[in-house]
Amino acid sequence: MTVPLLSDLAGAAGFVLVALWPWLSGRRALLAGQGASAAAFALHYLLIGAGTGAAMSGLSVLQVATAWPDDRPQWCRALYVATVPLLAVLAVSTWAGWPSACAAAGMILATAARWSRSALLLRALFLAAGACWVAHDLLTGSTFGLAADLLCMVGLVYGALRDRRAPAAA
Repeated sequence: MTVPLLSDLAGAAGFVLVALWPWLSGRRALLAGQGASAAAFALHYLLIGAGTGAAMSGLSVLQVATAWPDDRPQWCRALYVATVPLLAVLAVSTWAGWPSACAAAGMILATAARWSRSALLLRALFLAAGACWVAHDLLTGSTFGLAADLLCMVGLVYGALRDRRAPAAA
C-alpha cells in the first residue's frame, strides 16, 4: 500500500464516522463519534502532510477522553485544561501559515464544545469549529475533510432542530 492510498482510506473512514456522529443523540454518543472521527482524520492529515491538522485532530481524541465522565473528576479537569497550552505548542511547532491558523481556531472552538454539558451548545460550538475546518481543508486540499466537515455541519443543524422539537412532541 502506498501513502496516498492509506490517506484515502483514513479519509474515507473519517468521512463515514463524521457522517454518523452528528445524528446521534446525547452528549456521550456525540463525544464518542467525534473522537472516532478525529482519530481517523489525524491519520489522514498526517499522511497528506497537514501537520497542524493532524496534531489538532490527535489532541481532539485526548480531549474526548477527558471530557467523557459526567461527574468530571479533578484529574480529568486538570488534564483537559492542560490540553489548552498543548494546543498552542502543537500549533506553533507545526505552523504552516493559514492552514495552521484555521486548524488551531477550529480546535479552540472544539475545545469549548467538548467540555460543554449541553448537547445544544456542543452542537453550536462544533458548527463554528466546522467553518474553520472547512477553510483548513480547502487550503490543504483535503477532499475527504471538506466533504466530512460540510456534511457534519448539516448534521449538527439537523440534530439541533430534531432535539429542539422532541420535547414539544412528547
